[in-house]
Amino acid sequence: MSLAKKLSDIRLLPIMATALLIFASLFSACAAPGASATANALQRAPSSSPAVVTGTAPLFDEATTVAMYEQCIPAVVQIESIVEISSQLPMPFSLSPNQEGLGSGFFIDGEGHILTNYHVIDRASKVKVVLDDGTKMDASVVGTDKHNDLALLQVNKSEAGEIKYLTLGDSDTVKPGQMAIALGSPYGLQGSITVGVVSGVGRSLPGSADRTMTNIIQTDAAINPGNSGGPLLNSRGEVIGINTAIEYNANSLGFAVPVNTAKAQLPELLKGGEVKTAWLGIEGTPVTPEMAKRLNLKVEKGVYVVGVLKDSPAARAGLIEGGVSTTNPNEPSAGGDIITAVDGHPVATVQDLLSYFNNKRPGDKVTLSVQRGDQQLSVPVEMGEWPDNLGSITATPNQSPNEGLNGGGDGYNFDFGPFHFHFK
Repeated sequence: MSLAKKLSDIRLLPIMATALLIFASLFSACAAPGASATANALQRAPSSSPAVVTGTAPLFDEATTVAMYEQCIPAVVQIESIVEISSQLPMPFSLSPNQEGLGSGFFIDGEGHILTNYHVIDRASKVKVVLDDGTKMDASVVGTDKHNDLALLQVNKSEAGEIKYLTLGDSDTVKPGQMAIALGSPYGLQGSITVGVVSGVGRSLPGSADRTMTNIIQTDAAINPGNSGGPLLNSRGEVIGINTAIEYNANSLGFAVPVNTAKAQLPELLKGGEVKTAWLGIEGTPVTPEMAKRLNLKVEKGVYVVGVLKDSPAARAGLIEGGVSTTNPNEPSAGGDIITAVDGHPVATVQDLLSYFNNKRPGDKVTLSVQRGDQQLSVPVEMGEWPDNLGSITATPNQSPNEGLNGGGDGYNFDFGPFHFHFK
């Protein structure tokens, strides 16, 4: 197991905290009259101050939510994917040649384009969509981006009739506590709605081929198998995310790909085929003050290069790895480069790198700002293509096989599945 994976496991140890749930105003047009809130003064430092709520309101306005549902649900579809099973099954199995899975999606324009999750249509030989009025239609897969769990479908717009589509919002402005509305077909129950809040932003999830998905939105709006690919809306009915996963052993812990990731990939998805993902080829971990002190680093922020993969863009650019400590395999050893910025954009975590590389393609050139001992260097790199067999690639001599830029991982019990699969 790689150092980054081990460090990631450590960071994922459960953190227990006590939280006070405060209902803040969610609808400016429907907000109740504000009243100053006070907090009892417990023992606290002179520089501290109590949290103050300037107004209160119900979690959501019922009439507004009903109206939003009625306006938005015609744009949401149920997706049925058919996957052919190999006939080379050992006896005594006697199975139907096909499996059927269910997911969700939504129209994004009047041309019949539908956005969904890649895992909803992965390996499907045939895809059908069911419109809100029950009409079932064939759909073609236009483009896929498996590393961000996105897929673009299209139906014949002349057969679909009047197409209602959703407005794509701005996920960069989303804040915890804002309203979150999930639409879709959980367990095949088409036209379902659940309401909650944005529980967190900037989360990370393990993705395909050991690549971490970044800037994920966390919500407590109920998401279940079959919701995959459906929209997560804000209080204005704008799409802020694409529902993609739940934490397997938890309640009210769902995740959505931010819509800005989808917007950034749409031009490539519309071109057709598979979106190629840029790859650097390092195994890294964020620099911490403790690490900086222990290794006598000259900077306290950046991505420390623990490993450099053989024949990777990073290797060709001459990046230097630190490897792992011989006395503690959970800690990096000294001597590695520190990436502090890409094209002038500061980076402090591996997720920062991945987010920036989301907008790059294989062959694109970037410049890394690198701290190497006492030297500050500008290192040009030509990005490669993310390999599907990343887990089997051998890193440089004193580094274990790479599991992805951030340690990849086994999913940490996250469930990405649509209602996959029942035998026909």
